[in-house]
Amino acid sequence: MSLLDKKMEVSGKVTSTSKTNFNLYCITCDTDGLKEPAYGFCQDCQEHLCKSCFQHHRRSRLSRNHVLLDKDAMPTQQTAVDVNTDVITDNCTNHRDKPLEFYCNNHKTVACYVCVTLEHKQCKVDYIPDVSGNISGELIDLNKKMEDLVKKCEYNIMKASAATKQLEQSRGKVVEDIRLLRKEINDRLDEMESMMIKEAEAVVNTATYKIKNIKVVCEKIAEEVKRSQSILNALKEAKKQNKLFIVMKNATPRMMTLESEEIQIVKDNMTYDDIQFDRNEKLLDQLKSEKNFGTISTYRKPSEDTEICANNERSHNVTFPSDKERSNVVGMVMVSATEMVIADYDNKNIKMIDVNSGSLLSEETLSSAPRDVIRLPQNDLAIALPGEKCIQIMSYIDTSLSLDRRIDVRELCNCVAYCKDKLVVGCNYNLGKLVILGLDGKLIQVFDTPGLFDRPKNIVISRDEKFMYVSDYSRYIASKCIKLDWQGNVVQSFTDKGYRGPQGIQELSDGTLLVCYNGSHKIVRLSSSFKKCEITGLEKINLFFPNAVTYSESNNKLYVSCSSDKVWGSNDTIKVFNVR
Repeated sequence: MSLLDKKMEVSGKVTSTSKTNFNLYCITCDTDGLKEPAYGFCQDCQEHLCKSCFQHHRRSRLSRNHVLLDKDAMPTQQTAVDVNTDVITDNCTNHRDKPLEFYCNNHKTVACYVCVTLEHKQCKVDYIPDVSGNISGELIDLNKKMEDLVKKCEYNIMKASAATKQLEQSRGKVVEDIRLLRKEINDRLDEMESMMIKEAEAVVNTATYKIKNIKVVCEKIAEEVKRSQSILNALKEAKKQNKLFIVMKNATPRMMTLESEEIQIVKDNMTYDDIQFDRNEKLLDQLKSEKNFGTISTYRKPSEDTEICANNERSHNVTFPSDKERSNVVGMVMVSATEMVIADYDNKNIKMIDVNSGSLLSEETLSSAPRDVIRLPQNDLAIALPGEKCIQIMSYIDTSLSLDRRIDVRELCNCVAYCKDKLVVGCNYNLGKLVILGLDGKLIQVFDTPGLFDRPKNIVISRDEKFMYVSDYSRYIASKCIKLDWQGNVVQSFTDKGYRGPQGIQELSDGTLLVCYNGSHKIVRLSSSFKKCEITGLEKINLFFPNAVTYSESNNKLYVSCSSDKVWGSNDTIKVFNVR
């Protein structure tokens, strides 16, 4: 029997020889505070009705097919079912007089029977009263997401307050530096001094405005989530399962929207932790010819003095039955909060997996072994194929992967990064180079200064897009990690004989970097100035040959590919860490 048939089913009449008992009253009128004697009974609604409601019930389009019992056949006792506190009262937005009695599993939405008939004929549809009692697990998950989002908002609010205090302190220092320099020169600099103070104030005001945006929006999100939690808990305690089901299902997409808003507001209002005044030392000697009093620079302070803890939550083996060889994950990137794309070198394929369950969602075989994979705008991926000296572009829609065009590099391309419609490709061995291309394949720039690189293994662009971080693997000289500007100049570098074979490199939300040292079975955390800083938790875990690494800001999860049994070149396991 279909759900619609079930809803419209006409039951046989229940007979009774009893006369009308005037202790029975109309349930419909009772909801309006009136006590009218019962004249009949609706079997579908399971309610006693007065004469007026009985006649209206027979004529109404919504209830004309209901089974009505007259006063001689109606039940002589008014049971608890007559007073149903869990009646569906929410109506469809498209058909305003129709109750929301169904749930479409395909489209994840509640619907009335008209919507089901017109729009969900091929879908798996449930009748809400039949399934609303089985939502405890889903309700727990939703509440957990709500709690996590509230915690994130509260954390953002705390950071915003701390940043405001730091900016206020910095402003005082900047003004002090400006005025200290002002004392060393004559009164001709009054106008320039005023200009610089205003610029400093403008930078702080802009940053403060952005911080305020984060606080205001996060407070609103947290308030809405808490309000939703309160409603859900109240409905649960009142055992109004139908109402609870509908509110929960409506809250779930809203939660996704709020989660996106939280991520977006933080991203859109990303500002700097500090400002400083950079003196123009030539000014004293060249005051008459110089036009600038100095500059106001902004920067974020990586938390190199703050310990980060990474707790191992679970591990996923990503060698699947369809693989011919043991997996060797050399690159990976998050494409959603729960989905990751990995590059499997030994099986020559790209896989999409669910990071929660570790299950394979889809895969696509390539013409040669990939070395790296990154995410591009518009649901595209870029894959480094050194064997064919090209970058393979691939598209993904939901969990479906499909090959697209190729970009010819004409070099052994080992790794790739993306920034502002440009691809930065690490190429060759002994000696290595960086090649910068447009998305149309047009060559823009090459960094190949002798001694700059030996074998570039991974590239990541800094969050402010001012620098490139490159891990450079070498068999003959000390391996190093390099910070470059867009002119190819080395800004900083990190070399330590105790750490061999740098591979994957990833920037965290605090501006520090994580580098996988494949040859030393270690992950090292570096500040943006390439000073080693603290990270705990990883020393307790066997990280054999860590290779690729990626980080999800949406849930503060770190993902590292490594070997399950200390076999070099077989990175068949992805370990998941919670970072705090």
